[in-house]
Amino acid sequence: MREKSLETENGSFFFQEYPDRIVITGTAGITRRLVIPEQIAGRPVRGIYKKAFFNRSDLCAVSLPAALLEIGGWAFAHCVNLERVELAGRKVQMGKDPFLGCMRLKEICLPAGETSRDAGQVAPLLAAAAVRMEDPHLFSIAEAGEREWLDKWDARMLVILREPDESGFEKNVLTGEEDYASTDFERFVREKRKAKARLAYLRLLNPCGLSQDIRRELETFLQTHTKGCASEESWQVLWQEHGEEPPYYELFAALGCVTRQNLDGLLRDLQKEHPEMKAYLMRYQAETLGYSDYFSSLSLDL
Repeated sequence: MREKSLETENGSFFFQEYPDRIVITGTAGITRRLVIPEQIAGRPVRGIYKKAFFNRSDLCAVSLPAALLEIGGWAFAHCVNLERVELAGRKVQMGKDPFLGCMRLKEICLPAGETSRDAGQVAPLLAAAAVRMEDPHLFSIAEAGEREWLDKWDARMLVILREPDESGFEKNVLTGEEDYASTDFERFVREKRKAKARLAYLRLLNPCGLSQDIRRELETFLQTHTKGCASEESWQVLWQEHGEEPPYYELFAALGCVTRQNLDGLLRDLQKEHPEMKAYLMRYQAETLGYSDYFSSLSLDL
C-alpha cells in the first residue's frame, strides 16, 4: 500500500490509509515531542507500524491518541532519549518489545481522565515493566495499577533482587566474547547490583501497594550498598544518575545511608557536581548528624 505523508504543528507523519483506519508508519525531521493525532483524513489513528520510530534519538516524549489499538513490534525501540509516553486509552495491544533499549524511559502515563491517586506512581512502574523487568507479560496497559498487577510487579522485582550477582555471567561470556565489558566479571557484578539499586529506589519512591516486608528488604539492600560498604552501588546510582533529583537523595539520607563515617567520602565524590545535593548533605551533616566540618563547608562551589 502506498505511503502518504502529513505535516502538522506537532510533527510530520508517514501513514497508510485504510477504509476504516490510519496506521502511522514513521516520521520525518527532528521532533523532540511527538503528538500523534486522533484522526487523519477523517479516519481514526488505530495503529503504529512495527519499527515506525525505530532508533529515533531525537524523541524525548510521545503522546498517543485515544483511538489507538495497536503498537507494532519494536515501534519505539532504541529511542535512547525517550523519557515519557502519554496514553489516552488502555485498549492498546503491544507487539514485541516496543520500547526495547529505551533505558531513559521514566514514565508511561495512564489516561489523564483516570482519577486514581496512585496513577502518578504507576507510570514509572509501568515504564520499568517495559524496559527493565525482562518479563513481557508484566507490560500490560490494561492491568497496570491493579492490585494483582502490583503484586506481580513486586514478585518479579524480588526475583531480580535476590538473584546472585554473578548469575548470567557465563551466558554473557559465550555471547559477548569480543566485548570486553561483557566478559569483565567484576564490571558485570557491579552492573548487576546497580540494576538492583535502580529498582529498589524506584519502588520505594513509588510505594503504592508496597508491603512492609518488601519495603524493609529494599531499604536493607540500599543501606548495605552505600558509601563505605564492601560495594557502593546504591550511592553510585544516586550520584551518577539522580544527583539532580531531591526525592532520591532525601530517601538516601532518610534510610541512614549518610553517616558520620562516610559523609566526607560522599562530598569528595561529588566535587563540583550536583551543588544542590551537596548543600543538602552538608545541612544534613549539621542538623541531623549533629556536627559540621569547617573545611568541608569551604568546598561547596555554588
